[in-house]
Amino acid sequence: MRLNMIRLGLVALSALAVAPSVALAQAYPSKPITIVVPFPAGGTLDNLTRSLGQKMSESFKQPVIIDNRPGAGTIIGTEMVARAAPDGYTLGMVANSFAINPSLHAKLRYDTEKDFAPVSWVAYTPHMLVAHPDVPVKNLKDVIATAKAKPGELTFASFGAGTSPHIAIEMLKAETKVDVLHIPYKGQAPALNDLLGGHVNMMFANTPDVLPHVKSGKLRAIGLAHDKRIDSAAEVETFKEAGVDNFNSNSWFGVVAPAGTPPAIVDQLSAEFVRILNLADVRERLAAQGLEPAGTTPAEFAEYLKSEMDKAATMVKASGANAL
Repeated sequence: MRLNMIRLGLVALSALAVAPSVALAQAYPSKPITIVVPFPAGGTLDNLTRSLGQKMSESFKQPVIIDNRPGAGTIIGTEMVARAAPDGYTLGMVANSFAINPSLHAKLRYDTEKDFAPVSWVAYTPHMLVAHPDVPVKNLKDVIATAKAKPGELTFASFGAGTSPHIAIEMLKAETKVDVLHIPYKGQAPALNDLLGGHVNMMFANTPDVLPHVKSGKLRAIGLAHDKRIDSAAEVETFKEAGVDNFNSNSWFGVVAPAGTPPAIVDQLSAEFVRILNLADVRERLAAQGLEPAGTTPAEFAEYLKSEMDKAATMVKASGANAL
């Protein structure tokens, strides 16, 4: 009898230990959720996050606040998420730089593998190389010829040191043996503004953000850094078609939470993002912008992040890129 009572007591204690996390998951969310975007307002990731946040707010019946924290190649906003309370009320949007920064920076103020809980891979878009119309180049062959004839004179903007367009520039230099000047900005929006103003010559950019300017004639499409053409920009040739094989560069986007966030909440958030990304109106909107929806489980996103970090380490070493 005494042994049975002890067993019952242990079961009761176990139930009490589990109860807080179960109650937390059941009550979640009970207040506004903040999603940190480590880029300025107005870019692809910001627009995507606001669309997803609106749908999430409607479903959760709670406000979803978008907090733009650009700077330091996305490190500032990403560190903010790492230091946030692990309760599911602060999330972070991450992009290629999340996987690239560990290879570019000898020391980060957070551990990319230990300080975050992957939630879901959200979407991706191929990069388009675009030029200001005043630059005397019409295609990739022209760019290569001009860069070789005038080393260091063609200027290429990027979203910041360590971002995927920066790596794309270094890849182009390595693949074609050209010398161009990299000019980093604090995000795509300010870089694009300077490109439109003619202050820089060219840029690898997210297709959704530059496509309207290409169609209006304010920018010239040089090539798509992808293995095949896409419906939203069917007239733009790929790098492969231009004679530069195996050149793929894109921007991918995903969601993370601070490490220690209850697994039940992480799973709930992942399921919500997958649900939103499967909505017909959301998929149609993304496709029209050149974005491919991706929605995954936390485990699948964790595996994807690991593969991207391994790939980034190889690319950074091969390209000779650094954070300066």
